[in-house]
Amino acid sequence: MTIKIREIESYNEFIDLKELWQNLLLKSDHTVFSTWEWLTVWWKHFGKDKKLLLLLAEENEKPLGIAPLMYSVSNVFGFRTAKIEFIGTPNSDYNNFILTERTGQCITLFLDYINEVFQEKWESIELNDVPETSPTAHFLQKREGHLQTVSSRVLHECLYIQLPKSYDYLYSQLHYKFRQNLRRSMHNLEQQHKVELTDFSTTQRSVDGMEKLFELHQKRWKATGEPGAFADPKIRQFNLDVAQTFAQQGWLSLSSLDVDDIPVASSYGFKYNSKFYYYLHGVDPVYHRYSVGNLMVSSLLKKCIEDQLKEFDFLRGAESYKYRWTTSSRKNYNFIITKRKVIARAKNRFLRTYSFQVKKLKGSLKK
Repeated sequence: MTIKIREIESYNEFIDLKELWQNLLLKSDHTVFSTWEWLTVWWKHFGKDKKLLLLLAEENEKPLGIAPLMYSVSNVFGFRTAKIEFIGTPNSDYNNFILTERTGQCITLFLDYINEVFQEKWESIELNDVPETSPTAHFLQKREGHLQTVSSRVLHECLYIQLPKSYDYLYSQLHYKFRQNLRRSMHNLEQQHKVELTDFSTTQRSVDGMEKLFELHQKRWKATGEPGAFADPKIRQFNLDVAQTFAQQGWLSLSSLDVDDIPVASSYGFKYNSKFYYYLHGVDPVYHRYSVGNLMVSSLLKKCIEDQLKEFDFLRGAESYKYRWTTSSRKNYNFIITKRKVIARAKNRFLRTYSFQVKKLKGSLKK
């Protein structure tokens, strides 16, 4: 039996894939960032200057997998560069092919299609934030053929907690000083103020909850002199749309910790397939001495355990506060693939080196 690759080029065709997409997800290991809902909303907001490159692997009309890719052209330091990436980059914390069986063969056919059939000129395939535990990562680290994996490197560390059956047990495993700090912070806060947790996870309340998140997130970043993610109206609108869409599916987790009826910490995440994804949060710097960010995480963990979720994923980034809760981590890989032509490899190497040096220079000027 022969596996054939079919290319989906239009947004309307993408929309029509919903049922097929969901059926494939039921048979594959995936995250919330591979759902049809997340990726169609992302494309709606950020796909304007890109070309859709959705590849569907089929055997006798039976779908086996999807390559949710996109093509874009940009000008980097005066050089035209065209690349292929996962849809959702850079806003998705995990990216991957959606594969149900014959994974290595499907990935090979996806890459061969791009190399031999895809009409646009391209320099590189850049696959960011591929989980180290995925068949994709294992396959690309040892792949050989007409295309070459130029680099394979760890891009991000993702900390997580395997949730026990009780919060008391989880709490008992924390460092003694951290437990003391949590207990003291909550005691001091409750002694001096009225403290409440407000849920905004419904479609009716999600817009109000997101506005509170935007305000607190921006307060935190402005205090450090940085603009913050939500300074960009497109990012705000995208996340508002995600919140509404996920609320309809029952996947949204959106709440605030209120002190005297004023939000001082906010959390925005996703509940999907027995896992919690801790996507973004905001904290009022004025209440930093009360560790309201950690109190927010504590409340979320209690709720996740009550809901019998299996894992709490802090997602990308090795920020120090995460290590107070866990030391378990997974790695996300970056793979860059080019054609086996000397010119293509040399150009890609030059652009990556030049880009790295410019970023390094900008970083040193900020200090």
